[in-house]
This record gives sequence, structure tokens and C-alpha cells, in this order.
Amino acid sequence: MRNNIAEMEFLYNKENISAKFSKDKFRQFLQEKVIFPLRGVTKKYYKNDSILTEGEVISHVYVIESGNVAVRKDEEQIISFYSENEIIGVTNLLLGSRSECSFQAISNELVVTKYDKVSIVEKVINTQEGYFYHYVHMQNQFSQMMEKEELLRLPSEQRISLALLILGTNFGEETDDQDLIRFPKSINKGMIAQYTNLNPNTITNVLHKLQNEDSLYPARGGFYIDIFKLQIKLGRAL
Repeated sequence: MRNNIAEMEFLYNKENISAKFSKDKFRQFLQEKVIFPLRGVTKKYYKNDSILTEGEVISHVYVIESGNVAVRKDEEQIISFYSENEIIGVTNLLLGSRSECSFQAISNELVVTKYDKVSIVEKVINTQEGYFYHYVHMQNQFSQMMEKEELLRLPSEQRISLALLILGTNFGEETDDQDLIRFPKSINKGMIAQYTNLNPNTITNVLHKLQNEDSLYPARGGFYIDIFKLQIKLGRAL
């Protein structure tokens, strides 16, 4: 009996659930054809195309295969960014629910697999795995919200530095230097301003300051960030 309890505690503790039911595995779960098989359709969007608008009834679920998406609230505010393996449309499983945000393609090309929401909900609510995948998805959404709240409480320079660190780490391209990351080209200064709720001129001034501190290096069509120096600046060195 004790062994069974210990096994259940290990299997279902928060850390193990997060690892076992991660977003990439959630995607695999949706695409597997053994239980409640789904029929998805590949769809391409291009830069500035709208995938889902704020207030729109969510009738489909979208799994991002490649490309980047900006998640907007009230048009002018960017609350988050999505990339490969992120899933749009499963935050609220109620049929007929409306989207609380809008989702817009910001990369030159965005490839998604589109599913009927009714089929997704059937698969999620009728399987134990589906319950845990949705639980972890909601936990990740909450963590992103708290991370954003923390960011918006910081002074301007720290706020921008942390935004560069978060966005560069999550969406940038690795280089041969483990400390250098190419900042995603699809996220421009205007988007950084909307994400940090700051004036574009403030963004420009802080980027110049970071460049003078050798935390940022201009490059053709974008820039590189030194994540180690940004961590030091923010008191977050690993």
C-alpha cells in the first residue's frame, strides 16, 4: 500500500507532471491517432495575418509548427509571443467560448495545424492524459502572466533588459558562442515597446546604452544579445 502511495505521489507531483506533460508532448498527444484520432489541416499564414481576433468565437485549435505569433490585447498591447509547439485555442474548453486575445503572425511565414475544437475537447476531457496536458498548459499560461506582471513593475532600463533576456532566450537563435543569442528578427522595436508598455524612444535609448555596455551587438537585419551580461545586469546570473 505504501509503495502504491509513494508511486502515485511521484507520478503526480507538480514537477513530474510538468515534465511528463510538456507543451511539445501535448502537441504529440493531439496528433497521435490511437485514441480519439484527430484530422488536422496544415495552413499557412503570412506576416500580419490574423489567426484569431479578440472576442471571436473559438471554433478551431491551432498548433504552431513553425513561425512566431504575437498575442495582443486591445490591439496596442502585446502580452506574449508564441512559437513552435505552442497551442492556440485551448485555454477555455467550453464550446462557444470567445478569445480573450488576438493572435497575429509576425514571422514572414507561419505554419500551423488546424483542428476542429469540438474534436480537441472530446479528446482532452475523455482521457486522463488530456486532463494533465490541459492542466500543464494552464499552469504555463499562469506562469507567463506572472512573469509579465513582474516585468511591468520594473524601472524602464531593467524592464527592457529583462524583456530582451526573456524574448531572446525563448525565441532567439543560438550561436557558436553560448552567451550570444541572435534576437528574433520577427520582434522589432515597436513590438518590444508594446510588450514592455514603454515609449519607442525609450526602447531606442536603452538599446543604445546596452550596446555601449557590450550587452548588445548590432548586426545586419537585427542584433545579438549577450545573455550572460544581461543576467549580471539584472542580478540573475546562473
